[in-house]
Amino acid sequence: MNFRIKRRRFGQLAIVSAVTTALANSTSKVIAQESEQLFGVLLSSISSSKTQDLVDAAAANTTPEIILQSINLTTGQQLVSTEIPTVTVSNQEETTETATKAFVVKKPSERITGFTVLSDNTFVIAATATTKNGDFSRLIFIEPPKGNGKKPPKKGLKIKKTKDKKFSTVESLLFTTIKDKKGDQLLSVVSLAEGVAPFELAFIDPNSGQVDASAQTGLPTLPPNQRLSNLAKSPDGKIYATNVGGQDTTSLVQLDLENRAVVTGRGKIIPLVGLSFNKKPLDNDLASLAFSSSGQLFALADPNNEGTNSLFTVDVKTGEMTLLLKLAVDKIAFARV
Repeated sequence: MNFRIKRRRFGQLAIVSAVTTALANSTSKVIAQESEQLFGVLLSSISSSKTQDLVDAAAANTTPEIILQSINLTTGQQLVSTEIPTVTVSNQEETTETATKAFVVKKPSERITGFTVLSDNTFVIAATATTKNGDFSRLIFIEPPKGNGKKPPKKGLKIKKTKDKKFSTVESLLFTTIKDKKGDQLLSVVSLAEGVAPFELAFIDPNSGQVDASAQTGLPTLPPNQRLSNLAKSPDGKIYATNVGGQDTTSLVQLDLENRAVVTGRGKIIPLVGLSFNKKPLDNDLASLAFSSSGQLFALADPNNEGTNSLFTVDVKTGEMTLLLKLAVDKIAFARV
């Protein structure tokens, strides 16, 4: 694919490409998968500059402009980048549930809240807009690179809300396969309070955008005062996530969707280990988690509150994170190219 790097992005990309030689040496010991690349997404400067007080309900029917980046962790190949323009959602005829806010602050409107890859290597990105008429999540589908010099085709889909959940927003996204369900499924963490607790697990229909958080899904019930986020699936099919509890420490947990509780009929959340960096407990949440096909877990985080995310490996047994490089993206995912 013929990627074009704009001048305003050059400085940021140069920082990342400068470390690729060192990265090739360090990550070759971590993964050795043919043609596997780590992809990252972030908002364009135009989308990230929009503020809540200037955006209305029309945002539900359009997707933000985003930037797709990649780096090959096996070879340390130089990062490439392309801008994916905004598009009108395919289901704009669906009713947009609005809720006028009494108070709106002048803060960025758009957030990228999820990034996953379907079985056919299609990228799916969740973006949420906070506006004066409510919060709206949309899915962005980007077909895999074809290598023909053209930008990948893209489509948008707005998330369909129910009337009693006007403030629900998609806060994490994961492709998975579920027994007795046909086709790709999108597992999601949904916030019921504009990005904060309480949260619930739900399935999202990738064709209609309909959210299903009913008891019939059998998904685990989340504690009302905890934050579950950063869904990730290992090569053996196990689903992981991060959990921030009452002590404001971040832990790694596993979602068991198969062995349901006898009484509730729902899956279970299994605590694993607390996350740490430089031998100190992590006191803020990650930005993203992703497994390579070799089973290595990678994290995107800013543990020192520097204002820029970095890429880490994570030891699933101990929770210790090891710094690899600065990576100024919002979410990460692995894909075959």
